[in-house]
Amino acid sequence: MLAYVGSESNMKNKVAIIGSGPAGYSAALYTSRADLKTTIFAGQEPGGQLMKTTEIENFPGTPKGTTGPQLMMAMQDQATRFGGELVFESVENIVKNGVIFTIKTESNTYNFDAVILAMGASPRMLGIGEEKYWGKGLSTCAVCDAAFYRDKITYVVGGGDSAIEDAVALSKFAKEVTLIVRGEVLRASKPMQKRLLDSKVVVRYQASIKDILGESKIEKLVLDVGGVEKTVFTDGLFLAIGHVPATKFLADSGVELDELGYVKTGGEYPTMTAVPGIFAGGDCVDHRYRQAAVAAGSGVMTALDCEKWLENK
Repeated sequence: MLAYVGSESNMKNKVAIIGSGPAGYSAALYTSRADLKTTIFAGQEPGGQLMKTTEIENFPGTPKGTTGPQLMMAMQDQATRFGGELVFESVENIVKNGVIFTIKTESNTYNFDAVILAMGASPRMLGIGEEKYWGKGLSTCAVCDAAFYRDKITYVVGGGDSAIEDAVALSKFAKEVTLIVRGEVLRASKPMQKRLLDSKVVVRYQASIKDILGESKIEKLVLDVGGVEKTVFTDGLFLAIGHVPATKFLADSGVELDELGYVKTGGEYPTMTAVPGIFAGGDCVDHRYRQAAVAAGSGVMTALDCEKWLENK
């Protein structure tokens, strides 16, 4: 079944936005207000990672704080207020046919004049069932959540730059910070390792987490340290072992990815990919910041570039 939504002389340009996090909803707000017919492919679980975040205090315009679900529902309402249409399906592939982009989902096929990629990236997990502790002591962003762990005991998993950045950020608030490193040495850059040495963070090498214990929240960790098992108390566990961008479906699109699978941009417009008419923003292009406010701003940039590209076309 083909749902044709391509341009006609007496119709608006049609824009597809793939992703329903801060970047996707911000892009949709701008494209729909610019009188572009906007379809948001939100997937089966709209809202992105913030739907699993209990408290948010660092998003502009929320002086009393908010929760992830509240923020995302508000952004969804605003994105659809000016005509943005939600489709609760996941995109399987994108193919360019002449000047039209054909998007295939599980049950339908659509045509558009331009596409904005805003799928985000998912944090790598340990694979020991830790997901049930989201917002209950488990986090993947110390920069976001460090202030909630003032005078508490925390553990960070990872050996790269991000792990050290998280551990050092936590050390400004937490009573104790322990960095769990699987190998015998850190993978982080020399400057970051120096920052670690100058902090109060304790490093455990040749260590891994075997199990997480706790009823309503994380209470204990079962560690394997050099082959010796030990149980420790903790208030929080931070994972900093990398992210996986949701870009596998782009295999036949012509969009270029870097060695980690993130979308490469910087064509004719700053947010344009290697394929004219496909733009990208948010965590699917962001190796570094991975903040909701940054993703929202990035989404706005994609929308402005997309609008200008369609005008010039």
